[in-house]
Amino acid sequence: MPRPCNTNDENRKEFQLTIIIPCHNHADMICQALESILNQAAPSVKTQLKIVVVDDGSTDNPLSAIKEYYGWEEENGHGKLKMSHSGAYADLYFIRNNEPTGPSAARNKAAKHVWDNTDAFMMLDADDLYLPNKIQKSVNIFLTDPKRIGIVYTDAIIKNLNTGTEVHEYRQPFDRQQLERECIISNTPLINKIAFGKAGGYDETMRTCEDWDLWLRITEEFVAIHIPEPLHVYHVTGRNSTDVVPIEIWQQNWAKIRHKMMQRRHVS
Repeated sequence: MPRPCNTNDENRKEFQLTIIIPCHNHADMICQALESILNQAAPSVKTQLKIVVVDDGSTDNPLSAIKEYYGWEEENGHGKLKMSHSGAYADLYFIRNNEPTGPSAARNKAAKHVWDNTDAFMMLDADDLYLPNKIQKSVNIFLTDPKRIGIVYTDAIIKNLNTGTEVHEYRQPFDRQQLERECIISNTPLINKIAFGKAGGYDETMRTCEDWDLWLRITEEFVAIHIPEPLHVYHVTGRNSTDVVPIEIWQQNWAKIRHKMMQRRHVS
């Protein structure tokens, strides 16, 4: 990761937030994800919003879907999209990988692309959605103590698109010891850029559990804050990693996380 810099730049007049969306063969859902961002309520501070979509070797052409849906005009992968409520414009960057690199590498690539022009990141998978106050509430909480807060996470609605069932997924308040036992932080949090940089970003060798691994590294130095509200929708599609990644890979990554954690303790 690039060198961390100060989030609290006194010369900066507005907070800069980047939403990162890795997309692999979700051209049918990417515009719904973007709409959920554009329909967000504004934070209490002036916020410049960027969106980075990384097409990670898709074969279904998500760029074409975005252009057709929005009439999006871009130059070298950059253009504007209008926010529904404020009338402000978000910068949309589109990055294309010719071959799949995996979600960790895609997210890291997006972070590097905007590194010098953002204060924090939020994650969203291309087949999921934000609920209308997700950004507002996450940013407002983060800015209460941006030097200490590394992560702001929320509850979720889990919606099965095959059966139509919905479940409220409750996350527990942050507890470091509990986080070491299980991943209690959701996969769509706000992440402090300084914390992301110090932790080294996502481990690109991991196809699953990469978020848990990152949360553990970030919370060794920063705190995580839980908002006890469902502010994003996780879609069960039959194409999720829990469905397509072999159990052996999950087991290998669980073991890897614990090994890495023990190594860091030994070094410190």
